[in-house]
Amino acid sequence: MKTFRFLTLIFLSVLVISCKKDEPKDLILGDWKGSKIVNTGCNNPENNQNLTMTDGCYTEATLGLQLCLSISFKNDGSYIVTTKTVLLGTPTTETETGTYTINGGKLKLCPSGSACDEADFSVSDKTLVLKSKDTDTGCNSEITLVK
Repeated sequence: MKTFRFLTLIFLSVLVISCKKDEPKDLILGDWKGSKIVNTGCNNPENNQNLTMTDGCYTEATLGLQLCLSISFKNDGSYIVTTKTVLLGTPTTETETGTYTINGGKLKLCPSGSACDEADFSVSDKTLVLKSKDTDTGCNSEITLVK
């Protein structure tokens, strides 16, 4: 009987330790690829867009355009955004690095050498959604990323 109680105590201890709630930072760590980009309410209606991405890339064959987006959040509070574009056969790659902080449902991205941007965020399973408003363009942006 003592052995059963001891084993039950060990099992419950392991269960309690392994069931700790993930911190928001823990949930966004890792590599994410673009899945959808939606801009609405822009001052210039031509900036409104709804792009669905496959494996992190949006392709527009008629224009010879491909846009790929990936974001990596590191445990040390840094991030890397990589945007790869191919337009009419000419590839370009842009990389933004910086730091991030989380406060409640807000994700603050601070690019190296630039002003910080803040977005509402939600994360569930393997999907991260960032929502923000650009005060200059009036655009409401929603970016969906997947692991």
